[in-house]
Amino acid sequence: MRILVTSSFYPPVAFGGYEVECSAVVDRLRERHEVIVLTTRGGDAPAKVTEPHVRRELPRLTPDERGALRAPAASISAAAAARRALAWKPDGIYAWNGSAFPQAALRVLADSGIPIAFRVCEHWFGSLFTADQFMRELLPAKRGPARAAWSLGARALNAMPGLRLDPDAPFRAAISWNSEAIRRMVDTPPFIEPVLERVGHSVPRFGELYERVGRDPAVSGRAEPEIVFLGRVTPFKGVAVAIEALALLRSEIHIPAVLNVIGPEDSDHGAEMRRLAERLGVAGSVRFRGQVAPEQAAQALSRASAMIVPSTWDEPFPLVTIEGALARVPLVASDVGGISEGMHDEEHALLFARADAAGAARALARTLTETAETAARVERALARAREFRLAPYLDAQEQFFGDALAALHAA
Repeated sequence: MRILVTSSFYPPVAFGGYEVECSAVVDRLRERHEVIVLTTRGGDAPAKVTEPHVRRELPRLTPDERGALRAPAASISAAAAARRALAWKPDGIYAWNGSAFPQAALRVLADSGIPIAFRVCEHWFGSLFTADQFMRELLPAKRGPARAAWSLGARALNAMPGLRLDPDAPFRAAISWNSEAIRRMVDTPPFIEPVLERVGHSVPRFGELYERVGRDPAVSGRAEPEIVFLGRVTPFKGVAVAIEALALLRSEIHIPAVLNVIGPEDSDHGAEMRRLAERLGVAGSVRFRGQVAPEQAAQALSRASAMIVPSTWDEPFPLVTIEGALARVPLVASDVGGISEGMHDEEHALLFARADAAGAARALARTLTETAETAARVERALARAREFRLAPYLDAQEQFFGDALAALHAA
């Protein structure tokens, strides 16, 4: 069978677990099927000759005014790339992250009549096509004079043979949600008729690596306990909450902890977080490590006294909590989105309210001082994390796609 996979990014270009998860599924599907991946251009991708199954042909768009201005021309390019992929005559389409390229490509694929399934791990799916920077201009809306003129131009451009897109034209699809939380939080677009829906929890691709790392025996006796934040340094990941909690932990609870921040940085936000640490008097206790390989991240967790996941947005199902549990690190996390679906409060982790730095500090203090209770939670969290294994997940994804094609053909 021929399968066309689409994704905004694809390793080695990756901004989170979504893309890494996609590549694991692609590797499994390629064992039994022909697969082509249609993804975005640029980044740190290797030369095409080293990845013949990956077509890096889609333009990237940023969600700002510059992206909106580029959207019409980029949509023409994306639609053409989709049609070239359709010329390969795939038997089915599996659409993953569609957040950062012109969704004209997905509209062309949906209109092709080829069975299409979506893997939804983030919120972008709820505004499919209708929030796209080009196709939104094709929909009725109240607009000022300048915006009305821009929309008129967009509709004129859409009359070209290479486009002719109808943003809300109905079609059938299958949907694989990565958590019950994202299924609750995201409304299926009204023009999509689901013929099959299934929840398949995401799993970490490098889970076995984290589980194999032995715990540093000096962790419990360390004078300065190490708290680890592992993830992107962006506003919605809540690094500010972690820094504020550290300041409270040191100044009010008198636990001289340090915070290791591991992950790629949005440069402006990284600079802002350094200024925040300076203002709170903990600059010397916050260490920004930058992006590291999974092996190095696992080694950092082996020395950690606690992991903090302080997200301020509704995380659908964060893999970092599973990775921390597999590495036997006590977990402290914000109770948002699907975090409690993976790790339950008091049973596997200590959860605190969104953006509640004081609550985070109290949870960290409990974790660092209640030795027996923390150890018991760590063991329960490890058992829970072992439920999210890569091999069964890949089996389930392959089964879902086969079932999706059968259901779509029947429909």
